[in-house]
Amino acid sequence: MKKIVITGGLGYIGTELCKIYSGYSWNDKITVIDNRFISERVNQLRNWNMNFVQGDILDKELINKYCKDADIVHHLAGITDVPRVKSESSSEKDDLINKVAVEGTQNILDAISNNCKIIMPSSHVVYEGLETIKKDINENEKTYPVLSYGKSKAINEDQLKKSGKNYIILRLGSVYGYSTDTARIDIMANFFAKTASQNGTLRLFAGGKQIKSLVPLIDVARCFKFMEEKKDINKELFNLTKDTVTVKQVAEICKKYNPKINLRETNDEIPNLGFSLSNKKILKTGFKFLYNLDESIKEMIFKWSKLKITRDLEHVRKGEKEFIDLRGKISNHELPEPINLIGLIDSKKGNSSRKSLSPHTRTKVFGH
Repeated sequence: MKKIVITGGLGYIGTELCKIYSGYSWNDKITVIDNRFISERVNQLRNWNMNFVQGDILDKELINKYCKDADIVHHLAGITDVPRVKSESSSEKDDLINKVAVEGTQNILDAISNNCKIIMPSSHVVYEGLETIKKDINENEKTYPVLSYGKSKAINEDQLKKSGKNYIILRLGSVYGYSTDTARIDIMANFFAKTASQNGTLRLFAGGKQIKSLVPLIDVARCFKFMEEKKDINKELFNLTKDTVTVKQVAEICKKYNPKINLRETNDEIPNLGFSLSNKKILKTGFKFLYNLDESIKEMIFKWSKLKITRDLEHVRKGEKEFIDLRGKISNHELPEPINLIGLIDSKKGNSSRKSLSPHTRTKVFGH
């Protein structure tokens, strides 16, 4: 029986990886760690005979408890709501992204044994600082991160390489694919497909000429499982990407499946003109991609078109019925789609009912 730990198991990739492991969880001991609690998905994990632990990778004691005797760690936890351009950055955001990525990863490396195999995603954004278009970048090319997320991934790669542990790094292209409630809508292909499903307008920054390396979500999850099973592949870094396209080409696929949408070219800021990663090394291992961009966009548009979604997908309307007194404030929020968070309590120092918490505490209120 293998002991397998999946950090960030309620996330976009983690959810799909857990689905794959649902066919193995009766023979292997699988523990899923996430700092969120989503009742429906936690219940599903338990039905699959998986152990769920709500906790943070910054908690050294918790990580040591569950990772010290693990045979496999799929390390997917980290902050994904990150700045995409310099104008969105702040020192507070950057510090938190770096802290979670670097300290959290080090906690896992310190906890696992030398016999444990850690499999971790990096990102194509480690090359976001390239000033000219470059195609088929191989795994040995020097990285050029600019923003906090890219920098943290470059540090993570270095951490694993210097750790002396048995590691696999999968440097992902931009991941796309349908998911019921964990889809990363901040990813271009997903955002375009969801907007297209609601007959919206696709804005093509800088005319949509930016080159992107993309990879299907389910193939990413499959590759994590593939690397877990490959005992002869150790201490390696692989680019994991399938499609190389321009932003405009993605938009045109969306229009093929929904001719009602509008494509609008703009002069908005983009971080770079784009680049692509070579996948020759990963293909030599015998891994095969099973999904493609065209069919995935078709699926996303079809499935999301069946949902009632506010066309302004980023819209959040503050509720009108706030309760405010000397203790603090309770705010309600109206969101475009169903979500567990329905309220926010903002308490102040001196509130006797909150003494066990920090002097100024924000508490999420969850519904079922």
